[in-house]
Amino acid sequence: MSVKERITVTIDSEIATQIKELAGQQSTSSVVERALREMLTRQHDARTRLRAMAAAHERRDPEAHARLRAHVRRRLDLGEE
Repeated sequence: MSVKERITVTIDSEIATQIKELAGQQSTSSVVERALREMLTRQHDARTRLRAMAAAHERRDPEAHARLRAHVRRRLDLGEE
């Protein structure tokens, strides 16, 4: 079993109400923890897919990939999204 750590967050009252409704008989903390785990898993999976797509693009066309990578880095350096 993992060690639990208590954190305190402040959320919008509308979201808090929805969490309480979803929780039903469960503790609100377990509902929030499960939702956060699912979100983190989706983010991890998306990053993994993006890395795989980038690697495939680099194998197909190394020069185009290098140009695209340089373009993205320049935009990030400028604070653009």
